[in-house]
Amino acid sequence: MKYHQPLLALAFGAFAVFATPAPAQAQVNVDVNVGRPAWGPAVPQGTQFYYIPEIDGYYDLYAQQYIVYRNGQWLPVAVVDGYDPYQFHPMVLDYRGRQPWVYVGAHRDRYPRRVVVVQPRPVIVRQRGLPPGQAKKLYREGYREGREDDRGRGNGRGNGNGHGRGHDRD
Repeated sequence: MKYHQPLLALAFGAFAVFATPAPAQAQVNVDVNVGRPAWGPAVPQGTQFYYIPEIDGYYDLYAQQYIVYRNGQWLPVAVVDGYDPYQFHPMVLDYRGRQPWVYVGAHRDRYPRRVVVVQPRPVIVRQRGLPPGQAKKLYREGYREGREDDRGRGNGRGNGNGHGRGHDRD
């Protein structure tokens, strides 16, 4: 029994050593701008806002939403209707805080609004023209009337033969 206790203690000690997790030695550091949209330029670490002159508003990189001035107040919105974000020219702001619109006057002066050409959709107007076949009929009638006028009046040279081809035989 004397030998069983040390053997049991040794087995318990070995189990304790192998059962304890070893401290992690490797560390992985990934520096990714999670909130940067696909249409936006790269930003330095810690940047929170873009100023977008086309909408005269902001894009919050942390909240991933636009901040626009509507009805007398600055509102966060997910999408700005009528604009294609890939046509924006966002400016990276070196601003720390929660209200970049306090400096909107300085941002407007520094980053003037660019003209965004929005292509209007073509408007199709159905004109009430002639019914099918009517133009052909009118052309034929006009042609016949012109031919009859030539025959009745002559060709304008006074020969009176009615052909109007300019072959005067005197």
